[in-house]
Amino acid sequence: MKTNGDLAQRPGQLLEFLSGIGLPHLRDRLTAEDIDMSVLPLLVDDDLKELGFSLGVRKRLLKGIRALGAAAGKDAPWPDAPGAGDVQLRRLSVLFCDMVGSTRLGEELDIDRMQVVLQHYYDIADRIVRRHGGHLAMSQGDGLVFLFGYPRVLEGFAERCVVAAHDLQGALIRSPVALAGRDPIRIATRIGIATGQAAVGVKHNDTSGDHTHLVGPAVNRAARLQAVARPNGIVVDRKTRELTETSLSYSEPESVSLKGLAEPVDLYHVVSLNRVAATAAKPIHLVGRDAESAVLGDLWRRGRQGHPATLTIHGDTGIGKSALVQSFMATEVDPSARVINLVATAMAAQSPLRPVANTLAKLTGPDAAQTTLAALLNHAPPEVAERAAQFLEIAAAPDGDASIAASDREATLELLTGWILGRADRPTVVVLENAQWADDSTRELLDRAAARAQAEKASLLMIAITRDDDTAIWTGQGAHQTLSLPPLAEAPANLLLDRFLGGAPVPKSVRENILHHSGGNPLMLETLGHALREHRLSELADVVEVPHTIYESVAQRLDSLQSGRGVIEALAVLGTSAHRDLLDQIVQSDNRDIDRALTALDRARLTERRTIHGREVIAFRHQAYRDVIYEQIAGPVRERLHLDTYRALAQGDAPETRPDILARHALAGQDWADAARHALDAGAGYLKRSALPEAGHYLEMAAAACERLPSSEAINRDRLRAITGLAAVERSRFGIATDRSAELGQHAVALAREVGDAKAELLALNGLYSHALVRADYPRAENHAQALSKAAKTSGDDTFLMIGARATGAVALHRGDQTTAQRNLDWALGQYDREAHLPLAHAHGYDHAEICAALLAMSLWISGDLRRACQLGAFAIDHAREIDHAHSLAQAISFRVMWGALARHGPDLTDIAAEAVEVSEKHGIRVMRSAGRLFAYASQLCLHPDRPTAAEMAELTSRVAEFRTANPFNYVPLLKTVLAEVYLRADDLHAAQAALAGAMQAETRTGEIWTSSEVMRLRARLAAADGDDAGALRLRREALDVARRTQAATIALRIACDIAEADLCPRTVAGVRDAFAELVSRDEGWDVRRAKAILQAGPGT
Repeated sequence: MKTNGDLAQRPGQLLEFLSGIGLPHLRDRLTAEDIDMSVLPLLVDDDLKELGFSLGVRKRLLKGIRALGAAAGKDAPWPDAPGAGDVQLRRLSVLFCDMVGSTRLGEELDIDRMQVVLQHYYDIADRIVRRHGGHLAMSQGDGLVFLFGYPRVLEGFAERCVVAAHDLQGALIRSPVALAGRDPIRIATRIGIATGQAAVGVKHNDTSGDHTHLVGPAVNRAARLQAVARPNGIVVDRKTRELTETSLSYSEPESVSLKGLAEPVDLYHVVSLNRVAATAAKPIHLVGRDAESAVLGDLWRRGRQGHPATLTIHGDTGIGKSALVQSFMATEVDPSARVINLVATAMAAQSPLRPVANTLAKLTGPDAAQTTLAALLNHAPPEVAERAAQFLEIAAAPDGDASIAASDREATLELLTGWILGRADRPTVVVLENAQWADDSTRELLDRAAARAQAEKASLLMIAITRDDDTAIWTGQGAHQTLSLPPLAEAPANLLLDRFLGGAPVPKSVRENILHHSGGNPLMLETLGHALREHRLSELADVVEVPHTIYESVAQRLDSLQSGRGVIEALAVLGTSAHRDLLDQIVQSDNRDIDRALTALDRARLTERRTIHGREVIAFRHQAYRDVIYEQIAGPVRERLHLDTYRALAQGDAPETRPDILARHALAGQDWADAARHALDAGAGYLKRSALPEAGHYLEMAAAACERLPSSEAINRDRLRAITGLAAVERSRFGIATDRSAELGQHAVALAREVGDAKAELLALNGLYSHALVRADYPRAENHAQALSKAAKTSGDDTFLMIGARATGAVALHRGDQTTAQRNLDWALGQYDREAHLPLAHAHGYDHAEICAALLAMSLWISGDLRRACQLGAFAIDHAREIDHAHSLAQAISFRVMWGALARHGPDLTDIAAEAVEVSEKHGIRVMRSAGRLFAYASQLCLHPDRPTAAEMAELTSRVAEFRTANPFNYVPLLKTVLAEVYLRADDLHAAQAALAGAMQAETRTGEIWTSSEVMRLRARLAAADGDDAGALRLRREALDVARRTQAATIALRIACDIAEADLCPRTVAGVRDAFAELVSRDEGWDVRRAKAILQAGPGT
């Protein structure tokens, strides 16, 4: 025969049992009284009466309990699960309470009397805190620590914690301690509350026995906050305030330095439990819900026509249920309609009609007269007004303490039913939020209203919003419908994510990771999008911190498990769906035990099982479930499970096919050697495929693992591989000029010399040269180029002799020595061998032929070889496409659009720039994206026949800011000349002057003078626009001299055309003809067309 203790081991913990009999909303009330499945069979009708349950609820509960007992002998007990005392990482609200003046009181009272005072204090604190779902973690003298969120998570545990603190202090004030021979003692307390993650569980010690193990910053913070609270004051931290600010009032923040904490913290004093004034509603981002919106619209149209309807909308937390209804209200419901918003809360689930009372109180205001209330309820008799006023007192009673006398209940329900239906000539929408927490009386009221509306053909639509798919509000209503909100499909999820990112570009792999973790949940998308935008989220985070509301929902399901915890933790560590045989290897338990555990997990709707190609596959129903579970696994358990997972996966083909997965598990399992090996393989593979975010992620992992290993030549070679790869990723994604690029290069040089790797040393020196070049530090770049060439010659390395020549040519280009630039770049390009040199693209971040051709094209264009410049620019792009190297392609296009803007090339720039933007966004190449967006756009503004509009100038400013953020050092003179041209076309002479001044300052600072003749030419244009023709002519003549000195034949032609257009005569036309003849080759670009037009129209032609 089974005992009641045996019942506690049956499947279906308390929540599941209550859901099975249609009473899931009672769970919080029962758990607040410490009633679980072991206590449930002991309850009798009188117990349920004491809890305040109605007759109907008591009957249903007792019937369910009897059925539970009858079935006890039919099912085998569940297998053992990790004990409730196992240490877990939990989100908690910690309440630290201390008596004021206890030391002084202890001196005044004898021990027995002081014990009476303390026991009085303990009893009230225990009763109040337990009623709100708290748990006593520890006590020492008059110091008490209570936890909310452990051992079970209750909805809104942070709010429960603050309300419990408030009620505790109130109860102590109202209940002084009476001692003979002295005045009553009123106990005052100070309370500090902090919310955050902590390690918590029950541990056994041979000396002290079982005790609560509690470690975490929130615990320390709560203790320190208590110390600064005022007598009978409550102080909370920022996180607690964030979670409760919509229902509680707080003081303005105070920044305080607390003992033992390194940084000052913001603290908030609790002002009252009254809901604060509503803030502006967040904008509704409703996408992908057209079908559901159509259902609501159709029901409302029918309701207005006298066909009342009821609708239950259910779905996971954060799935967008409320947003759907808000959108419907904003777009479909006319302002003339009545709207009744009811909100149920977990804390008031046992307060009859609390949602209705709160709404009426809000509508009438705090001091409404009975006549006002009666008018609102569509009744006039005095007795009705009095009854209504009495009913409103419910709203002022503490949650769970309110009750309606049986004699008044029927009349009250009838009164409120009439209020809901309202006048026949005015349609009404009723919305019940959080219907899963609605008390029985509220449910009965809405059911009555629906039945009466059907009979009277009232214009009414009632909507219940719930996260549970078994919430029963309306029974027997023929017009009732249920609407289940599924996760968003990929397309609308992407659209919503873009809104939350604010247009910020996101690499494809990072976007896919966010979509994976969000699982189509809008709240998850919003949270992760904002976190990424604010740099609070690792780009390829394996685990993310889910929003608190989702955490509470999932954690409640976890707390209901009596079995399966070990299995679901193994699944969470694995991080993806698992074949059953793999799960068996990781868990290493009896197959029957795992079967039973999986059944429990399916029943809790945490996992699902499918058969794929004849093999059973187990997966989480939602990735957020996995993230919550993983968050709760304590460090030692997590480490062991990762190591077990690594060993199981390593037995298959994962080392060859998925080194990334093995690296993640080995690192988390602190197997540093295997983690470094697999992470290096994964990083190299991703780098070869231009998957830059992934490459960086795993190379960082490899570097971190190497740091944990004892130094040796082999380990240092692995470190060198990791650092070299990271340098390539840094240059490709964030630009060669970043500080980290230089740091990685210097680190690589040191490691290469330490292990004697000449090739790696040359590669690192090339990186340092590149860094100096892009930082526009041309003297240092020249020194690095010479050192690189010398080292390559010494070691006999033809590849780096080639690269050294390219480096020398690049410096010469920027310094205006085009002869030297073209000699070196031409020779370097001719040495390129695709088969031998393509690997450099992955090692350094870009291909030699691509960058050589791109730089050579710039030099050729400015020196007057226009046709070959275009040919080489096109070659650089086509070659990058052929080798399928993303960074090289984006870079080739970026150089092409930069000098194309200087050349005033037309719409073709826009087309190729779009490709650069697309490639850059996919792979997270920030610099190239900004260049592609800016220069093609600026060139079009230069060429457009109309003056730029204010909107176009604002867009240009935005794109310039983006480019300068990504590329703050080089090509400043080029950029400023293009901008000056646009400003002149916009008649903004002041902006043009500022741009040209900035160009000249950059030339002086850096020695980048290859475009200095164009700067001087535009200064002449500015002088002419300001009416100084003589000054303009002088500047143009000086600009011609500079153009000849810097071998800028194309700019010389442009200046000659300016002179001719200002004074068209045989002499100036001859100047154009001479400059035109200096061109090595001609294209059909803007300068050639302009010169031809002058030659055709000028005198003497």
